[in-house]
Amino acid sequence: MSDIFYDLETKDLIDTSNPDEDAAIRVLRLSVGATWCACHEEKFFHQTAPLTEHLLVHTRIIGFNILRFDNTILAWSPERPARDEFDPITGKHRIIKPFPDAPEELKKILDAKSFDLQADLENRLGHRVGLAALAEATLGRAKAATAPQAVVWNRFAAILRDKWSLALLDVGDQEGAQRVNELGRWFQERLEQYCLQDVYLVKKIFESGIANKRVAFIDFEGERRVVKVQWK
Repeated sequence: MSDIFYDLETKDLIDTSNPDEDAAIRVLRLSVGATWCACHEEKFFHQTAPLTEHLLVHTRIIGFNILRFDNTILAWSPERPARDEFDPITGKHRIIKPFPDAPEELKKILDAKSFDLQADLENRLGHRVGLAALAEATLGRAKAATAPQAVVWNRFAAILRDKWSLALLDVGDQEGAQRVNELGRWFQERLEQYCLQDVYLVKKIFESGIANKRVAFIDFEGERRVVKVQWK
């Protein structure tokens, strides 16, 4: 199948006080994932298992910082689907697991299919470049939001939906519960669209790199820098 672009957001931010960065990433949990591919176009996911299955049916997974961050979160998620399938030839049932239980094995499978724009640029430059810096210099576009904002939006959506709407219903305020639910959906949609916009930014930067053999970024001093790439 074709390439697939993806990004995900988490329910919490990484604990920067943890000296083991990998361990800090492994405990994070998905709030929303977004993908784009030519065969399915836009899709949203709120659980890691269906997102992982969807990614793995594609030939190549493309993203930004996915080797270090996104793929790790998917691999160390506790969600492991299993399906009971009936074989009409043998007349027996069998359990099908679409990917391994061991997170290390799943991470290797995901990484083997992945092309990470940030990792490739880090190899070329010797330092990491942020997506916002790339989008501004290469596309003249800004990110819609930040990871901390996405975490807050997810919390608001969950609290409004699961706590405050029920509290209002308990005291007989139907209209209030409806308004709170609407606000919760608004925060949820805002979160999803931000995640999807990052997918499109990565896609457009990748396509620009292929077309022009170079991309640009804003460096730490605010200067626009150009780096040659060999993406295909």
